This record gives sequence, structure tokens and C-alpha cells, in this order.
Amino acid sequence: MPGQRHDSIGVEPLILDVAFGALLADKASDNNWLRAELNDRGAIAVIPPKADRKTAVVRRRSGMRVRKQSKQRLSLCRDN
Repeated sequence: MPGQRHDSIGVEPLILDVAFGALLADKASDNNWLRAELNDRGAIAVIPPKADRKTAVVRRRSGMRVRKQSKQRLSLCRDN
């Protein structure tokens, strides 16, 4: 089912042994273990928090702006 835990299970094998400075993801990837892993790596988590999140997360406006622009560019590519 989209939007459930199943969406975030596949992230760990994808980021294993890959170096990056930031991870752009959707709300389905908003979980504590992923944020902790990114923090340990020194990478920025550009993930909007879920509405039902119990602990507040510091959001970087510049990261969210980049995420929004990336989504807009991808949608332009799909339309053509």
C-alpha cells in the first residue's frame, strides 16, 4: 500500500555504501531510523515531516525549496 511502512523498507539497501550530502524524499520516508542514519553520515535529510509525527523535526526552508523545485522539474520532464 502506498504511504505505508512498505515505502521506507527499500531505502536502506539503496543508500548502503553510497556517499551523498543530502537525501530528498517524501513523507513516506519520514522515520527516526532514516533520519538518525543520515545524521550519522553527515547528510541532510530533506524530508517533510508526517502530520502524525510525535517529535518535532527541524525543517530547513532552503532544503524544502530545493525539493519543491526538483519535483517541479521532474513533472515538466514527464509532461514532455
